[in-house]
Amino acid sequence: MEIKNLIAFSDSDLLVHQTLKQWVTRDSKIILYHCSLLSLASKFRNLELRHILRTCNAFADALATLFSMIQHPDELVIEPVQIQLQDRPTHCLVMERVSDVRPWYNDIKKFMKMGSYPSDADSVVKSFLRRMPSRFFLNEEVLYNKTSDLGLLRCINEEEANYLMKKVHSGVCEPHMNGHLLAKKIMRSGYFCLTMRHDCANFVKKCIK
Repeated sequence: MEIKNLIAFSDSDLLVHQTLKQWVTRDSKIILYHCSLLSLASKFRNLELRHILRTCNAFADALATLFSMIQHPDELVIEPVQIQLQDRPTHCLVMERVSDVRPWYNDIKKFMKMGSYPSDADSVVKSFLRRMPSRFFLNEEVLYNKTSDLGLLRCINEEEANYLMKKVHSGVCEPHMNGHLLAKKIMRSGYFCLTMRHDCANFVKKCIK
């Protein structure tokens, strides 16, 4: 594309500092990638690399996910990407709140949003919460679980899970669907609960009785 002056953004603070040669690349698994990046950077007259927060880079991550799913020919092809903005999120669903009990993901969401631990958290809980950003994604007030194929499942509480189980089970297959299939069907619809499979199994048993 004959671009000589470029400003690039990355949500990886490590990548930015290593590319700017402010930090040393020690991991043998990424040294080759680092050398390839430096070689590519040398082709520009002026390349500025800036670090941004991961929450501000969600759109670029979505485009990267789309690119990984598309087969392109060998020759250079530049195709326009048409994007439609929705007036409201796809997870919008009217549900009645039965109780004020904190959802199972409350501590995870609070840690990702504010970086704070529960008052009674020990070293094991703190270590567990520090690993959660790699498994979950927080978009404003909505928490998502990351799947192995880079998909996102909206985390739901117990009341929402019960509502979905009733709708999916009685409205589609009735007692012919077992708990495992019911859980998979709800997750394919874009929702996640930590005890989904166990709850679905108990729900189906009650329906059969």
